[in-house]
Formats: sequence, structure tokens, C-alpha cells
Amino acid sequence: MTGEILNIKGIPMIFKKKSPEAVSSTSLESEIDLSFVPSMNFNDSCFEILQAYIDAVPSMLLVLDSNQMISFANEFLCQTLDFTKKELVGHIWYERLIVSDRWYEVKEMYAKWAENSKDHSDIEITILDKHRQEHPVVLKTGCLYDRKGNISRIIVQIEQQIKQVNFASNQYAIGSTEDKYRSLVENSVDTILATDTAGIIIYISPSITTYGFTPEELIFKEVTNLFFYDDQNKIIRSLSITLSNSGQTRVQVRLKNPNGKTYWVELYAQTLLDSDGHVKGITGTIRDIADRKANLNTLEMASDMFISQARSASDAIIFSDEQGNIIFWNRGAENLFFYTVDEALGKHISMIMPQRYRHIHQGWDIVVSTGRSWVMGNTIELYGLKRDGTEFPIEISHSSWKKDGASFFSVNIRDITQRVLNEKEMREAKDKYKMIFEKSPLGIIHFDSHGVITQCNKSFVDIVGVEEASIIGNIIGFDLLGTDANEEIKKCVTVVISGKPDNFSGSSFSFMGTRDTPIRASFVPVITEDEAIAGGICIVEDITESKKAREALIHAKNVAEEASRTKSEFLSNVTHELRTPLNSIMGFSDLLQESVEEKLKENERKYLNNIIGSSKDLLDVINNILDVSNIEAGKTNLEFEEISLPDLIQDVKTEMYVFASKKSIEMQIEVDPQVGLIKADRNKLQQILLNLVNNAIKFGKEQGFVKIRVKQMPDMLHIEVIDNGIGISAEDKQRLFKPFAQLDSSSTRKYKGNGIGLFIAKHFVELHGGSIWVESEIGKGSIFTFSISLKL
Repeated sequence: MTGEILNIKGIPMIFKKKSPEAVSSTSLESEIDLSFVPSMNFNDSCFEILQAYIDAVPSMLLVLDSNQMISFANEFLCQTLDFTKKELVGHIWYERLIVSDRWYEVKEMYAKWAENSKDHSDIEITILDKHRQEHPVVLKTGCLYDRKGNISRIIVQIEQQIKQVNFASNQYAIGSTEDKYRSLVENSVDTILATDTAGIIIYISPSITTYGFTPEELIFKEVTNLFFYDDQNKIIRSLSITLSNSGQTRVQVRLKNPNGKTYWVELYAQTLLDSDGHVKGITGTIRDIADRKANLNTLEMASDMFISQARSASDAIIFSDEQGNIIFWNRGAENLFFYTVDEALGKHISMIMPQRYRHIHQGWDIVVSTGRSWVMGNTIELYGLKRDGTEFPIEISHSSWKKDGASFFSVNIRDITQRVLNEKEMREAKDKYKMIFEKSPLGIIHFDSHGVITQCNKSFVDIVGVEEASIIGNIIGFDLLGTDANEEIKKCVTVVISGKPDNFSGSSFSFMGTRDTPIRASFVPVITEDEAIAGGICIVEDITESKKAREALIHAKNVAEEASRTKSEFLSNVTHELRTPLNSIMGFSDLLQESVEEKLKENERKYLNNIIGSSKDLLDVINNILDVSNIEAGKTNLEFEEISLPDLIQDVKTEMYVFASKKSIEMQIEVDPQVGLIKADRNKLQQILLNLVNNAIKFGKEQGFVKIRVKQMPDMLHIEVIDNGIGISAEDKQRLFKPFAQLDSSSTRKYKGNGIGLFIAKHFVELHGGSIWVESEIGKGSIFTFSISLKL
């Protein structure tokens, strides 16, 4: 190994260099020897040590990059010229330090330095301090090299041309090179030490006091005693390698001070050679890395957090090496592709791709070598392949990184099946709406949040009577809030823009065209996902035909009502005319029965009873017809009074007793004890019960029963008439309660009746705030139930 020798208080130090030409030193009489500077590899971390050395040198030093920009200025230069480092670093050096009339000369000089590392002759020049004061100096230069041996930096030493001239801040006038190197070492923040080949300390810099030691107490002690017991073997192994290989080593260990406190430090060691190149020992640097360790711990914690989150993420996160083999497979990937971690690790990532996408991995070596691909850094949509062969849509994003020269890749995969379905449904919904919009027989317009029409369909054009050539202007772009619009239309549009629906009927769109068409319009707002009003939609119906139909219906209704009134008047007149002679017949029949019944023969007595019974039946029919007439004419009123419902039911039983006894039917009464006085129309309530009980007896079985049961309900009374007669079919139930409807309407029907009793009963029940219904089954009898309100 070749090298340059420096002497710091008699201790030789060796610095490796790339080639014999890598050293460009000034004369031996120079105030500071730069021979060690260019021998450093610029990309190695030893540049940090070099930087510390340069900062402690009592001479003005600059490091320039390839663009002649200052990348480092030492403390001595800043103090001497009254600059801060921030005012120099990042600026073109000659613009800061050289008078402008010599810029061209300096730029040419730098070009020669960069082209020929051997041609580094001294240059006398004038430089400027911060206050633009001129100072004569001599420039000396050296080079720093990158790993390939190319010049990457130029280091410039600025020396005073006149030794006696003291710059404003010069506090370091040191006469000899040896003294300057001593100052460099002793003022370094890092601790510099040297040992013999046995590891005995022969020199250690004053900065060791930072750790609680004094240099004197450590001289001639074993270097391992400085460090924590568990780390001493690492120190011995590192120094042994350094001595045996005549090279350099770096190790991170814990230094322990006299009080037992530990510090994380980095020991950088290299062989110490004499002037003949023989190994004399080791020289090393101890640097405090507590901050670095803390940052590293934080980084490791962040890394652990990322890995933990990646493992449990719902999205699939997969890492692969540069061959595409899977090296990380999280829980989301397990759930998405149905492969376990053990099954996926080591497999090629193309296993989760359908065959048609596997060409993406063709030429992967080019991606690895260049780090460039159209998929990198982009989010794309493809299809994934599950373990069971199912393909499904995915969203995938790629990224890559390098470690120790190897390339690695990560993919984040999300199942977008639901999103794709939603998008499909949205497209289908748009297509359906478009079809409805275009094909609808209803007119449809869209208007924006300012009331301006933006879209209309053909049906609307036809309704308002605008020619196709005039649609734009007459419809599209028309301001519904403008002065030409109808006031009622303006009101509807204003309401919709405020976020509420509205309706309109009339012919007010005639202002757009030539046709005065009767319409019915519905206005609704269009509200976005973020609840903003984006305008509105108006759906317009041409009601010309429906208006005609409505007018026809109204006319038909009027005609029907007139006919109904005529019928009611006719029935009223007829019943009146029939009742007058009927009353005479009934009166004289009763008189005849009372006066001569005992003198009549059996046949004559029978005939007289038939006349009286038929007259009463006919009177009932006339009264029922009159009730129907009054109901249809709306002339039926209730006359409320307080009545005892149990007494009323007993009267009904008494009245119907003879009729029931003819069929041996037992009359039963069951009244809730809570029922007493109620408010109702006695006559109409009695008529309801008589009609229902009469039907129950009429259609009841011989030797059967008819029961009247009353139940007290909240605010209502339920009254049931129960029989065990012939029953009613489900089909016949639909015909009940209609006027003149009989279940047996044939000419040979068995049961008498006119079919209006239940109709009248239903109407009287409804007048009492109730309702009536029936439950029945053929052969098992019927239960007619009606309710009346107790709040009348």
C-alpha cells in the first residue's frame, strides 16, 4: 500500500490514496501540508473525519465542487474574513472572495486544476473579506477523488502573502507545520488516539475529557479499558484485523466513563506506519454517535411500525426480489388471493396474474438494471387471479428500492370489484336515464342553478311547439328566471333552486313557442353528493286529452247525480203515494179484525190475517225504500239521546220473539256488565239490530239459536249478532251491504227479502262513527259485528 506520511508530535499517520498521482503537495516550507487531503476517498465516511480536521486547521481552507461552488469552508477562514459558513457554502467561490476583474483568470485556473491534478502551482492573488476589504494571499490547491479515481472536489488553501499582516480574526498564528498539526488534533471534537501494536495507548487527544477521563491517566493503559466489558472482544477483534491487514476498520461500541456511564461511540482505526512503511501500531478516532443511534432507533421503530401496519393492512402488500420471487406476503394478500404466507413466499409474483398479463414480467431484467418501467410510480387497473382460478378487478401500484446493490419491488393491491360494479351500475343507470329522457312521452328539461335551460328532450319540443331549427335559443339557453318567463314558472324554479320540489298546472310554457298547451309540470332539485344544488329538472305532461276526459267524467257524474236525484224524488213520491192507500187498508183491516173476527169463519180469519201481515211487510218495504232514498239524497240525520242499551236489546228480543218461536230458535243475550247508558239514535240503532236479528232468524236452523253479545272496548262498543244457520260463502260476502243485493235472486228463492236491510244498517252504523263486518262459513253460521263510537 502506498501512502503519505504526516507527523503529529512525532507520531506517523498513514492515509490510503488511490494512486501515486493522487497526492499533490506544496513545498516543504508551506505553512500547512495538504499532502494528506487528496489521498482521501471522497465517498468514504472518512471524509467526515477529514472535515473535522480541516475545521480545526489554523489556516484558511475551502472545498469546491465541480461547479466551483463552495461545499465547505473551515472555521479559520470564516473568522479571518468575517463570514459565516452559511454566507459561503452554496455560492460560487470567486464571486464571494475574488475581485471581479480577475474572475476570468480564476475560472481558467480552476479548469487547469480539474484537468491536470499534477499542475497545482501557487497563485498570488487578492481576496475580499465580508466588508469588501482586499487582502493579498497565495492560493494552493489539492484534489479529492471519487471511487472511480476521478477528481470530484478541489481543496484550496489560502495563505497570507505577508506573514506580518494579521487578518481581523486571526487568533491562530502558529509558526511550524508540526505545531499546526498538533493544534488540528488537539482541537478536534472527535477523540484522536494512537496505540502500539499491543494496544497500549501512547497518545490520546484532550477531547477525551468529554467522557470524564484525562489524557494523562490513560497513557500506557490498554485501549480496551475505555470500553464496556461486553464490547471489549469486539474492540480486540477489530484492532487485530486492522494490524493483520494493514487496513482500516470501523466498529460501534459503548465507551464507559469512570462513573460507569456509557456512551455509544464509533471507533475508526487504521494502521500506524513509520517512515519505512513498517507497522508501528494503530491510530484511531472515537466519535460520539448517540444522536445517530437515536435516529437509527427511531428509524427502526418506524420500520417496525410500517411492517406491523403492512402485515395487518386490508389491502394486499407484497414485496419481491429482482427475480420477481415473493419475499413478503401480508394478511390482506392472504384474504385476497387465498394463499397463506408459507404457500406464497418464494413463489413468483406472476402466480397472482392472469396469463394475459404475465408479459409484464418479460424483460424484467431491463427494469432491474435501469430502475425504469411504465408501471413504476403509477396506479393501474388490471385483473388478479385467485387461488381457485377466479379473476377479479384490482388496482395496483408499484414502487422499488435498492439495498446493498440489490433491487427490490413492492406492490400494493386493492380489490375494486365493488367499485367496478358501482361504476357499471352507474353507467347502466345513465344509459337507462338517457333512454328514458329521449324516449319518454313526457317533456323533460334540465336547468342549472341560475335557471338557464341546458337540456331538453323531443317530447318537450313537441309540447311547446318549437321547430327543431329553433331549439337553441328558444329553449336551450333560455333563462326561466328572465323577464320573458311566466311568473308562476319563475316561482317554481326559484323554489327548486332553494332545494325544494314544486308543482305547476296551466299553459305557461306557451311563451317559448306558438302552442298554448295545457300542461301539468313537476319541478325537482338536482342535489350532488356533497349536498350542493346543481340546478333542477322539470317533467312536463301534456294534459290536453286527460283534461278532455276529466271534463267528460265530470259531465257523466253530473248526469248520474241528476239521475240519482230524479230516482230519489221518484221513490219518495212513489212511497208517499203508496203509503196513503196502504194506511187505509191496514186501518180498516185492523178495525175489521177487532169488530167481527169472532164472527168470521176459519178461512175468513186466515185471509184477514194474511191481509194484515202482507200490509205490514209492504209498509216495511216502503219504509226501507224511503230510507234508501233519504240516504242517497243525504237527508239522513241522527237524533241523539241517552238510552239504556240493555233495555233496547231486550225490546228487540221481545219484538222478534214470535218470529223466532216459529222455528224454535232460542234468543240469547250477553251484555258486558260495564255497558249502561250510551248516547245514540234509538230508532236507528234499534233498526240496525232488528235487521240483523231478522236475517239471523230467517237464515237460522230449526231449533237453533241467535245470540246478541255486547262488548265494551276503549271508546267503542262492539255488538255481535251470532247464529248457527246456513252460513255465507266467501264469494257472496263481497255482495253484502250493497243496495238491493240478494244472495238468492232467482224467481224461486226460498227466503223473502228486498236486499236493502244490510245496506241501511251499514249506513246507520257509519253515521254512529263505526263500521260493520261479517265472519261466516258455510254450514257453521255467521257473526255480524258492528261498532259504534262512545265519543259522539
